[in-house]
Amino acid sequence: MTSETTTNLEWPGMPQGVESRTLRVHDLEMHMFEAGAKRNPLIVLLHGFPEIAYSWRKVILPLAQRGYHVVAPDQRGLGRTKPADPTAPGAARPVAFEDDPTPYKTTNLVHDVVALVFALGHENAKCVIGHDAGATIAGYCALIRPDIFSSVIFLSTPCTGPPALPFDVADTSVSIPPPAIFPATLVEGMLAGLDPPRKHYMLYYSTPQANEDVWHAPQGLHAFFRGYFHIKSADWAGNDPHPIEASAEGLATMPHYYIMPRDATMSQVAQADAPSREEVDEKSSRWLPDDELAVYVREYERTGFQGGLNRYRAYTDPALVDELRLFSGRKISEPSMYVSGRKDWGAYQNPGALEKMREEACTDMGSDGVLLLAGAGHWVQQEQPEVLVQHLMSLIERV
Repeated sequence: MTSETTTNLEWPGMPQGVESRTLRVHDLEMHMFEAGAKRNPLIVLLHGFPEIAYSWRKVILPLAQRGYHVVAPDQRGLGRTKPADPTAPGAARPVAFEDDPTPYKTTNLVHDVVALVFALGHENAKCVIGHDAGATIAGYCALIRPDIFSSVIFLSTPCTGPPALPFDVADTSVSIPPPAIFPATLVEGMLAGLDPPRKHYMLYYSTPQANEDVWHAPQGLHAFFRGYFHIKSADWAGNDPHPIEASAEGLATMPHYYIMPRDATMSQVAQADAPSREEVDEKSSRWLPDDELAVYVREYERTGFQGGLNRYRAYTDPALVDELRLFSGRKISEPSMYVSGRKDWGAYQNPGALEKMREEACTDMGSDGVLLLAGAGHWVQQEQPEVLVQHLMSLIERV
C-alpha cells in the first residue's frame, strides 16, 4: 500500500485533508482519494465516464467533515487503478479492444466495490453514491448486497433494476428480446433507418474504433474534454431536457452526444459545439478551470479510454448482461435518492426509466426522492457541489 497527502500541484482543486493512496483490492491495485477517520461510517463514491475519482474532489472533504469516512476509487480500467498482475493489460500496457472485456461485467465491478469496503476494514457502508455509469454499479451494489450497503444515491443515471427473465411464455409466438440494462440500446436498427441516420452513443462506445477516435482526437485531448464537458453541462444552450417518446424518433430528439449522427465520431460531436474562449472564461472555468481539466487530459493520455469503454461493451453485449437476469424481479429496498441537474438529459435518455426507478425498482424512494438541481447539467458534483452535498446528507443522515 502506498499513500500520500494530495497536493495542488498534482491534483489542483483537491482540498488539503484528502489523501491519495493505493490499496490491494480484489485483483487490482486500486487508487483512491480518501478523507475522514477510519472509524467513521463509510461512504463510497463511484465516478462515471469519461471521469476518474478526481471528479469527486469538491464533495469528498465536505462529506468527511460531517463525520464520515469517504473514499472515491478510480474504478477498474480507469485512472491510476491497475491490475495487480504486472503482465496484465492495463498494467503492462494500455487496455486494448482486443483484450477480454469480461472483467468489466457489472457483477465484477460490484465485486470490486464490495472488496474495497472489506479491504478498508468496514463490514458495511452507510451509503454508496454513483454518478453516470457509476450509478449503475451503485444500484447493483445495493441490489445484490443490501446487507453491506445501507443506502444508495444515483446521480444522473436512473437505476431501473435488473433485466427481466421471460415470463409466462407458453405462447411461443411471443418475441423474447435480448437482455438489456438500457433498453434504448435495442433500437439501433431503427435509428439507422432515420433520415438522417443516427446511432446510440453506447453502441458507438462499444466499437473497436471508439478508443482511438477520442484518445487521439484531431482537436487534441484537452479540446476534446473541454468540448465534451461543455455540451453536457448547464452552460450549453442546446440542453433542454424533457421526457421523450420511447421510439427511434423520440430518441433522435436528444442531443448528438447521446444519439449521434450515423457517421460521426464522439470527438466530432464534442468539437461541433465546443465553447469559445470567451465562454470558457465566463462559464466553464467557474467549475472546471483549465488546470483541473488538465488532470483528465494527463490521466487519459496515459491510459487511453478502452478501460472505461469496456463498461459499455458489458452493458450492450447480451452475453455479458445475461447473468444479471439472475436477479430478475428483485427490488432495491434500501433508502434511495436520485439527483441530477435540470439541464441533464440523463434523466430522460432511457424513456420511462425515471418512473420505473421510482415506482418499481426502488421500494424506499419517497415523494421527495427525485431532485433536479438548478444550475447543473450532467456533471452535478462538479457544477453544484455545495447544494449537492446538502441533498446527499438529507438522505444519509436519516438512514
